[in-house]
Amino acid sequence: MKINAKNYFKINKTANVTATNNIIRLATKVQISMLESQDTEKIEKEITELDAMKNSLELQDDMADFVQRVMGYTDQQMETINDTISIERFGEGVGYLIMRLNGISDADIKLSEQKQRKAIEDAKSSK
Repeated sequence: MKINAKNYFKINKTANVTATNNIIRLATKVQISMLESQDTEKIEKEITELDAMKNSLELQDDMADFVQRVMGYTDQQMETINDTISIERFGEGVGYLIMRLNGISDADIKLSEQKQRKAIEDAKSSK
């Protein structure tokens, strides 16, 4: 499948991606780490601040490895991404890549993002 994540990473490169076993395993590892990081926020008292920071850094490294592997970005391109993209936007880009690898079309992803933005705006305006 062809994937262009320019909207997330600001690099106009279309990658021809095959959902190989290793790429799917890496995507699953990133998803597990993301879910675990959300769980540790809920049970903050059970994890030290140092451990939380280490886990966060490991997650960021895993996400960067995943993006570079899937998109075929060079080390220089990854450095540019890491220097210019917020962690929130980077996470959205990782989510986009995972959805594409799971067979979700760009149109469906765009529709989903629009619904999420509307829900956030509605929640803000109801306060």
